[in-house]
Amino acid sequence: MMKIETKTAHGQLILQVEGRLAGACVPELERCWLAARAEQPDRKISLDLKSVLCVDLAGRRLLQSMHDAGVDFFGARMATQDILDQITLRADCRR
Repeated sequence: MMKIETKTAHGQLILQVEGRLAGACVPELERCWLAARAEQPDRKISLDLKSVLCVDLAGRRLLQSMHDAGVDFFGARMATQDILDQITLRADCRR
């Protein structure tokens, strides 16, 4: 199960994710992110991951797509931060 809340702070949209970024929950976050992007394409989007408990392969792929599109991540726990480090390292190697 996953919960997504949207907040606005300092001119940016923050998607606050709580629970498991896995399985059937992944498309829910993707829809929320794409809708926010379509609604205000110039607004900066950040993803608050401090309450994410685990990330599966589908969640990792979504995080990769979000990173590639310019989404910032913050607040990740150690295991999630390891995944984010791998995503950003991979992106740096492609440049």
